[in-house]
Amino acid sequence: MVKKEQRVFVKSNPSVSEAKSFISRHHQENPEKTLLQLMGHCKVEYQGRAKSFLDWGDRILILKQDGNLMIHQPVLREPINWQPAGSITDYIINDDVFILKSRHRKPPEKMKITFNAIYAIIICSLKDTARLKIAGMEADVVKQIIDNPSCVEKGLRIHKQEKQVHSGMIDLFAYDKEHKPVVIEVKRSIATISNVHQLRMYVNDIQQQSDKEYVRGILCAPRIPDMIKNLLLDYNLEWKEVDHEIILADDNQKTLSDFK
Repeated sequence: MVKKEQRVFVKSNPSVSEAKSFISRHHQENPEKTLLQLMGHCKVEYQGRAKSFLDWGDRILILKQDGNLMIHQPVLREPINWQPAGSITDYIINDDVFILKSRHRKPPEKMKITFNAIYAIIICSLKDTARLKIAGMEADVVKQIIDNPSCVEKGLRIHKQEKQVHSGMIDLFAYDKEHKPVVIEVKRSIATISNVHQLRMYVNDIQQQSDKEYVRGILCAPRIPDMIKNLLLDYNLEWKEVDHEIILADDNQKTLSDFK
């Protein structure tokens, strides 16, 4: 699919009046359809569930099409200040400074960003309907066991996924080939002491419901250290190292015919 050419509006080193005019012309008419990025020297004042003040510094302001507003410093991943989706932003010139006032109703929050120098403004309309696909989560390991219970034990039959008990939610509840109840706790990475105690509580909960019938507990993880194995043995619990394969579908993967 060929993407049509994107219209991007850029203004370098504008005066405050040029900045206001540029934003008015390319953003304010359709703020829900255009993303605004502004780089410059600013200070930030916030009042809402708390109060904060960020003194002058070089920062990046990003105003998204849903009203999300973020202030980023030149380092670190997270924004230093932000306003949630649905916020409304006004643009004001006062004493040769450019001011953005963002307000949000529920919860009531307001932010004032004052620029005394603007280095660049970028405005464009972006479209993105794709959803993030994540592989390697615990749900992937659970699905692998459901699809192939023999990877844990031959003759194992999965009875229920996410069984609620007093202590929490069991990942998998199963029966072995001798029809004994089996509690399976699944972890996507190295097993820990807390995983053992969690499994132990789940087994005790099922034990109380099973009229004294013996209930097995199996901890499944890609790697289970010897210390964890010894602890499991102390509590008469079991383990199985299940190495899951991480597969993320690639819709753009080429086939042999593409190279002919």
